[in-house]
Amino acid sequence: MKQTKRQMDIMRLLQIEKSCGVIELATKLGVSDETIRRDIKQMTQTGSVEKIHGGVMLPHSSLEPPFLRRLEEQRQEKQKIAKLAASIIGDGETLLIDNGSTSCYIAKELSAHRNMTIVTNSTEVARDLCARNNNTVYMAGGELRADDSAAYGPTAVSFAKQFSTERAILSIGALHGELGCFDFDLSEAEFKRAVIPQASSIVMVADHTKFNRPGVVKVCDFTRVDMLLTDQLPPQEIVDQIGRNHIHIA
Repeated sequence: MKQTKRQMDIMRLLQIEKSCGVIELATKLGVSDETIRRDIKQMTQTGSVEKIHGGVMLPHSSLEPPFLRRLEEQRQEKQKIAKLAASIIGDGETLLIDNGSTSCYIAKELSAHRNMTIVTNSTEVARDLCARNNNTVYMAGGELRADDSAAYGPTAVSFAKQFSTERAILSIGALHGELGCFDFDLSEAEFKRAVIPQASSIVMVADHTKFNRPGVVKVCDFTRVDMLLTDQLPPQEIVDQIGRNHIHIA
């Protein structure tokens, strides 16, 4: 079931407020209470939200844990994906690598690669790849988040949009068979959406726990994904959307 624009607006409001009442949502979105209730019923069925008395909230499973904890979750799977990514990427490539736990493992696996040009908003990625093997690293400016010291906001987006790269390596928070690629933070999703047109090839990296997980903010449809690197074959509905030849399993 495809989310409507209004349902995406509800998700954006919940990303900020965490929970909202039906009347509050109806007022902010300029529709009737009954329309909001129909939206909530549909969104509850897909697992995007949870109903509470008089309103709706983000599901507990969609509240992303702090960055250091994410680094430890599915660590072995992420390391396998990172090794696979490094085997595909060649010396001298131009890459845009976003912030994310899997992206950080990929940066570590790329430590032996040479003559690369890297654009990133992640201080972790930049630290692992700068001043090494004649690589050039461009770090986006902007507001640094306390959780992971990554740069987000209009300044980071404007900086990244100056570059054109061969690949964009993007850690994605959720892959839904019907709805596409999602993240849990509006600023992360906005950064990904802005840089996708800047790369010739879009490589999504995600371990199996991201499959059919309820996301919060839409990043893109599966039509924008040129390659998915993962640790297990996704459910058939995701395979059908991306194409088996575009899925590589570590």
